[in-house]
Amino acid sequence: MAAVSSYDDLPYTSLAFPQTHPDRLATIARIFALTPPDIAACRVLELGCASGGNLIPMAFNLPRSEFVGIDLSRRQAEDGRSAIRDLGVRNIRIEAASILDVDESWGEFDYIICHGVFSWVEEAVQDKILAIAARNLTANGVAYVSYNTYPGWHLREMVRHMMRYHAGQFDEPREQVEQARALLTFLATASKDGGPYNQLLVGEAERLNRSPDSYLYHEHLERSNSPIYFHQFIDRAERAGLQFLSEAEISEMLTSHFPASVASTLERISPDLLHLEQYMDFVRNRQFRQTLLCHDARRPRRALSSEVLNGLMLSSSAVSDTAAPDLSPGVPVVFTIGSKRAEISSPATKAALVVLMERWPCAIDVVELCELAIERATQSSTVASLQETRASMIDHLFGGVMYGLIEPHTQPPRCTNRPSDAPRAHPVAAFQARKGNLVVNAHHTMFELDALSTEVLKLADGRRRRDEMVDAFVDRFERGGLTLEQGGAPVTDREAARAMLSERVEQALATLLRSGLLDS
Repeated sequence: MAAVSSYDDLPYTSLAFPQTHPDRLATIARIFALTPPDIAACRVLELGCASGGNLIPMAFNLPRSEFVGIDLSRRQAEDGRSAIRDLGVRNIRIEAASILDVDESWGEFDYIICHGVFSWVEEAVQDKILAIAARNLTANGVAYVSYNTYPGWHLREMVRHMMRYHAGQFDEPREQVEQARALLTFLATASKDGGPYNQLLVGEAERLNRSPDSYLYHEHLERSNSPIYFHQFIDRAERAGLQFLSEAEISEMLTSHFPASVASTLERISPDLLHLEQYMDFVRNRQFRQTLLCHDARRPRRALSSEVLNGLMLSSSAVSDTAAPDLSPGVPVVFTIGSKRAEISSPATKAALVVLMERWPCAIDVVELCELAIERATQSSTVASLQETRASMIDHLFGGVMYGLIEPHTQPPRCTNRPSDAPRAHPVAAFQARKGNLVVNAHHTMFELDALSTEVLKLADGRRRRDEMVDAFVDRFERGGLTLEQGGAPVTDREAARAMLSERVEQALATLLRSGLLDS
């Protein structure tokens, strides 16, 4: 039976984490030449699943797989079961239980996820997490464990200790959070002449002021929060019969992110991959890791090859720096996703990224992508050898995958890239929109929608046409449930309101479409 949990008093906001999705774990395993279980028919266990915000969308989108979640909080487990009932998902169950309760009777799982738990539990539970990852993991399975790391947490730990010291005078969780925030604000103000110390306090105060109460409480005020060095974590994993496979964000393993001189030194002083990972943590002052583990009997291939892309699908939300990228040889085109930037001159690779732009948020098979890209590239220039062109393009695409510009898939995300006269929201996102504006998309990524986009998502049931959606908003406007302004003045004319709402609904639908929130 589950014990009383602090998460009963102050539940964590239960979110989806794309880095934990079985598709991510499977594609990374394939990159290292392993043969992970098919995610279309697999078993997944999440330890510390909260109310299922991460696990339920997975189960909905992979109906032939089985999902099991456990959480110590009865309240969160019941919230998750309520959502499962409302959505009608039949391939998932959430248990109110302790991680210590999991044994051989639970069976084996192809993918085991433990996000945001390891550092926040006592050592005996940490050992149990690793034991489950070893004993309950199928032979070719992959386990994901996230944890706070040193050296980055040394400074953050100092702030945590000060907040806990002050908050310990109070009994109620919300009062503890309020007092912890007040103390940190006071310290940041009082130490304004304190140089680096003040910069640390100001930075932490600003970061935590943007964070919800549940995050501050469970991240900083819980009794247990035990960061660990990477090499210490791996030592314990190896004692359990596991080995390091990768980080969930595979681009974080690249030394190419560092200046050439730094990368060269890191590679020179590192006798193996594990030492290299630890030294990179030292350079980065790393605070958090998301590590993938597999059985120690597996043999990941560290000499990577672009051939692993065969049989996969690719997607990318990258955009180019020009509306119509020039596919001519030698003409550089810049493609970006957030802070990631790639300048590409190869006609075939440019064409491939243009196809991915056009297909987003959908994925496309690598073979089809190459055929379409070469066809486009040959329309704008002459290629010397189709075989060489394809091989070079595959190498470039693989580089994009490693860099994080391109996402590989074993299964296509459930979404569409085609506008519909009667758009339909992804069912999980529509369910979440009825409760708030934070929704998950087909790529298992969370989106915070504005008020209008949230309402449009709720109306997009596959039966209403676009003009009927506009009618619904105009009705709200006439009833006084919606106010509009133009040039700082309130809009009162019905036709003017309709024109404005029609434009905004179209903009919202375009945003929802590109965000992977509309169903196929």
